[in-house]
Amino acid sequence: MNKQPGIYSDIGKNTTDLLYGDYIRQSPIHNRASLLDCGLYFKCQVNDIVPGLSTLVKLSVPDQRSNKVEVQYMNNYFGVATGISLEKSPLLSLSGVTGIGFFSIGTEISFDTATKTLAECSGGLSFDTDILSASLTLSDNADTLRAHCYRPILPLTSTGVAAELTHRFVSNQTTLALGAQHCLFPFMLIKARVTSDGSLGALVQNNIFSALSLSIGAELNAMDAANTAKLGLTLAFKP
Repeated sequence: MNKQPGIYSDIGKNTTDLLYGDYIRQSPIHNRASLLDCGLYFKCQVNDIVPGLSTLVKLSVPDQRSNKVEVQYMNNYFGVATGISLEKSPLLSLSGVTGIGFFSIGTEISFDTATKTLAECSGGLSFDTDILSASLTLSDNADTLRAHCYRPILPLTSTGVAAELTHRFVSNQTTLALGAQHCLFPFMLIKARVTSDGSLGALVQNNIFSALSLSIGAELNAMDAANTAKLGLTLAFKP
């Protein structure tokens, strides 16, 4: 178990990675040709420029609003991150987390330079052990409350289960998401997800080489009258 508190985006990360990581991704701005959506995503992180300091660059095409540069610093007692989006009127973000051992607490704020207003304010806490990870976050300017829980079952085969309970106060909507994953073979990871609003998802990820993976994902909303399924393919290179 990692004794460092990490950074704010690490709160609930085990759960969100299992439930949503590598699934079909469609940005607010995307290229569409007939039934095909396509996009290009690039992420580069340089660790330990000096002990504890790292930089992160995220680029997305065509959704340039997702482009971002971030600087992170972590030690055994706290982690801070500051970032700026790469657009005409950038969004500035600052987050901090502190904790000891299995418990951490943190907050994140974002400032919109175009409107000169506070765009986002969120906070969260997490409880992490070798047998259970749980977290609670309040985001979207106190409108969305999320509870996460992740339970590793067989670490050698990456087998685990996760749950996410989301409540939105303004719309008074509550959604439950459940998911599981398992390495069927050393080179193949399978995932499945179901939510209380009728969304179903499944994913198969194959490690073609040590640095190259191919993911095939499918999603379907059983409560959608159109009953339209989505099929996605992701090719990832991680040197």
